[in-house]
Amino acid sequence: MTPWDLQKSLIAEIEELLAQMQLKNAAGEDVFGVKGYEQRLPEITDDEEDQSQFFPYFIVRIEEGNTPTDDEPWLVGTTVLFGICDYNKETNGHRTILEMITKITNRFLERPLLDSKFRANQNVSFALQDEDTYPFYFGAIDIKFYVPKIGRSDDWS
Repeated sequence: MTPWDLQKSLIAEIEELLAQMQLKNAAGEDVFGVKGYEQRLPEITDDEEDQSQFFPYFIVRIEEGNTPTDDEPWLVGTTVLFGICDYNKETNGHRTILEMITKITNRFLERPLLDSKFRANQNVSFALQDEDTYPFYFGAIDIKFYVPKIGRSDDWS
């Protein structure tokens, strides 16, 4: 198992957790669910396109990893970034971001095992953006996972 395996599993799990959420895309149309991406949004290749076409979305970033001893698994830090579009004049998009954050954090606090391979550390943090970017809203979760590693072998024969 590798950090990339963790990233792929985490994207699949979050897409499933958020599949029933009804949101708006940047054009104001209703959509169900949220698409996940690895590390960053796809590159824009056409001058007519912009990144707003990806809303709503989330990105799973692998931030860092460490393994303090031979006998301990990797502890891999991930950040899940959310972006949504909400044209409602009541400017409550932060509530939708908090709902997404709550669904994901509750899942891993209640059931820390992911794909029978990765275990979520219970020290989870989240944040909402502090700037006004209406109609776009953003938030993030920082969560670390224990990822099994290959055991050390001192047999060089």
